[in-house]
Amino acid sequence: HPDNVEYILESVLMPSDESLEFLHLQEDYNSVLLNQCHCKESSCENTGICPHGGQYGYDTTTKELILKQSGEGIPFPIIECNNSCACIEKSCFNRRVQYGPRAYLEIFHSPIYGSKGLRTTARIPRGAYICEYAGELLTANEAKKRLETNEQLGLMNYVLVLNEYASAAKKQVTIVDPSRRGNIGRYLNHSCEPNCQIAAVRVDCPIPKIGIFAARDIAAQEELCFHYGGEGQQLKNLNHGRTCLCAAPNCTGFMPNTAIE
Repeated sequence: HPDNVEYILESVLMPSDESLEFLHLQEDYNSVLLNQCHCKESSCENTGICPHGGQYGYDTTTKELILKQSGEGIPFPIIECNNSCACIEKSCFNRRVQYGPRAYLEIFHSPIYGSKGLRTTARIPRGAYICEYAGELLTANEAKKRLETNEQLGLMNYVLVLNEYASAAKKQVTIVDPSRRGNIGRYLNHSCEPNCQIAAVRVDCPIPKIGIFAARDIAAQEELCFHYGGEGQQLKNLNHGRTCLCAAPNCTGFMPNTAIE
C-alpha cells in the first residue's frame, strides 16, 4: 500500500500486550451476539416482530437500503440481522453494513485540506451507508500511548473514540486506529459542518463497527467528511487542537482532540 498501511476489510484486534484490559477486549472480540430474529416469513421491517429490524428503509431511486431518520438523526442502537437469524438473507431489509462499502468512492488529493481525502463520484442519498471506519481495536491504555507518540513525533492522528451511552451514563467505549491497518474510512477528513456522521452498528459481535452514513444528500464529486469529535467531544479542549482547515461557516478554527477517559 502506498501509505504503508495494511489494508483490511473490517476492524481487527491490536497486537496483544498481555494486559488484563487487552484480555477483556479480546474476549468481547471473540464473543457472539445471541439476539437472533425469528422472522421466517417477513423482511425484518416490522419492529413488532423483528427484535432489531425496522432501522432501514428502501430508496427507490438508488435502489438501496438507507437509514430511517429520527428527529435527532441516526436511531440507536443499530443491530443488523446475521447468519444466525431465521430470516432469508436475500429478502431481509436489515442487512447493509455487513456487505461492505458502497461503490463509486475515490481517494483523491483534497485541495481544501492539502492532503488525501475521500469523495464520491455518484450522488449519495441521506441515510445511505458509505463505509466502515476500520482499523485496529485498541485498549484505552494503548490508545493513550499512540496519541502521545503522535503528538511527540508530529504524526497524523487517526485514533477515533466512539462513546455509547445508556441514558446519561457511558455504556461502552470503542477505540479504533487505522494508522497501521485500515481501510478507505481513514481518508475522510474532519469538518465542522460534515456531510457524514458515524454510528455504532452491530452485526454478530458485541464490539460495534463504526459505520459512516450520509448526514444529508451528497452530490457527485463532493468530498466526504465527518466530525472527529463524536458525541460532545467537540466541546472539549478546542484551543489545544490542530488548526482546522474545513472553512465551514461555523468552523471553530481547531480540530477536536481525542478524549480518552
